[in-house]
Amino acid sequence: MRSAPIFVGSGFVAQYPEGGGSSWVPLQYVLGFRDTGAEVYWLEFLSGSGDAHRDRALIETFFARADRFGIRERAIVLYAPAGRDAETGEFIGSPAGRALAAAIRDGVLLNLSNSIPRQFRDEFACTVLYDIDPGMVQLWAQQWDMGVGNHDLYITIGQSIGTPACAVPTCGVTWHTVWPAVYLPAWPKQERPGERYTTITQWWNGNKGYDLIDGELYEHNKRTSFLEVLDLPRHVGLELELAANITAGEIEDREALERHGWRLVQPHEVAGTPWTYRDYIQHSRGEFSCAKPSVVKASPGWISDRTICYLASGRPCVVQAAGADRHVPENLGLQFFSAREEAVEALIRIEREYPRACIEARALAEELFSTRVVIPQILGVIGLTSRPAPSPSPGLLPAEPDAGAQPLRR
Repeated sequence: MRSAPIFVGSGFVAQYPEGGGSSWVPLQYVLGFRDTGAEVYWLEFLSGSGDAHRDRALIETFFARADRFGIRERAIVLYAPAGRDAETGEFIGSPAGRALAAAIRDGVLLNLSNSIPRQFRDEFACTVLYDIDPGMVQLWAQQWDMGVGNHDLYITIGQSIGTPACAVPTCGVTWHTVWPAVYLPAWPKQERPGERYTTITQWWNGNKGYDLIDGELYEHNKRTSFLEVLDLPRHVGLELELAANITAGEIEDREALERHGWRLVQPHEVAGTPWTYRDYIQHSRGEFSCAKPSVVKASPGWISDRTICYLASGRPCVVQAAGADRHVPENLGLQFFSAREEAVEALIRIEREYPRACIEARALAEELFSTRVVIPQILGVIGLTSRPAPSPSPGLLPAEPDAGAQPLRR
């Protein structure tokens, strides 16, 4: 067992600067690994758009945000101007040159969602495919290159992957399960409750709302799930708000939601940066959210990286079950539903003992989802050790907007 540089690889942050929540997914791990004393870097892949000026602006925004989080010296962009399939790319950031080459040669790549393409992974001492879309990754891997079969190790946040409770294939590899991680010092418990239950979500899934896999149809549009609980506000007497990308032209959907008591806001306006995303969650009363129909169908034992931020903030959550309910201990702060009636009961149950639900939400985040719990599990899978680090001081916290594995080897 030994220490080694760790590269948290992502490819969905720089290209989408208006998605404030996207930054938090790799950032939780970078901050968590840093607190263990590990030599950790954020490696962000950016595929060229054909507009070099725009690409450079995206890179500048990425580094500016990394600087505000106090990790500028740990941030690297792998820029491939010719696209994802290009054989060459440019490493921008620190370390550089020989120092970067040596760190990669000795390092571990924690490759979130197969973000770092295969041609840029060969020099790493160890590559780990880190699955943050459980169920669908295994299904997609039957048709496309999702990195399954060409990494050294495989970790998933789907607690049911590889068990009889989840029918999706394991694709011939061993999946090690961990929970998604939240860096608690950046998500302190909030004492003053907000006015309404909220969530931040996509309404449509871009240009790929459906997949037909082995004769089974999988739908990825959350719109379908939310419309199944359309009249929920009327039954609970609570304010429910959707920060969803429902355009002004989607008149029928907007009118139906508003008529049934939903408040609508634009996610890019209320959660378009990492800091406004955090503020929006922490000023909410709690979360109510649905899952994609495809995730419900696959039932991989998944819980959202967004939901655990609500929990860490002491905000109770009511979310659609996607198998995680089989693995989470009973807790008033996190309630699951499969039908509208169950959602009604869950919200009423929380409101009846709201202060207790807030306390239990935070306690669950500390017990299951804290980086202090998850990061050692990841290190154990990889076969690494790290030196203990002291608790972070306030100066090391992300800035406010204004202010039993085998030893590592290939």
